[in-house]
Amino acid sequence: MSAINYSKPRRLLHWCSALIIIWASVSGFAVALLEMPHALESSITFINVSLTTLLIPLFALRIFFAVAHPAPAEPTMIGPASQVLAKLGHLALYITTTLVLVTGVLMMNRPIDFFGLMTFPQPLEAPLLLDFFNTVHRACCVVLALLVLGHVGAVLMHHVRGHGVMQRMLP
Repeated sequence: MSAINYSKPRRLLHWCSALIIIWASVSGFAVALLEMPHALESSITFINVSLTTLLIPLFALRIFFAVAHPAPAEPTMIGPASQVLAKLGHLALYITTTLVLVTGVLMMNRPIDFFGLMTFPQPLEAPLLLDFFNTVHRACCVVLALLVLGHVGAVLMHHVRGHGVMQRMLP
């Protein structure tokens, strides 16, 4: 690992996670908030379930590499308060993503179909529990979307200020 960049596995897992989370968030909110043909809604839901099922092991790997490959030192021009906020923001992103993934599985009212290649059994059947986890999932999705927007905003702010934060996560 270079002294200024994140390790290659961390960068790869970051961008895989980012793409899946952004797709699932935008398309999931579209399904929840917009009227659309049932076939389109079903297709989007199928893709989201499959992609987020793929994200579960990728995200577990991401957590492993976050521990095994610590982040490089922050650029010197970033003050201590900003460094603490960045650490707290990243921790909030990790915790909320985990909650979204776990509640997404627990709210499923049918077996989990992974791209038509394999099916995982429905973990819960009690309607009260399914409703509870669906409600928690939706709330966590809103929080995650806000955290992602804040993360992107912070990166852009640091980029505009010339802090070189974004370059550390680029290939």
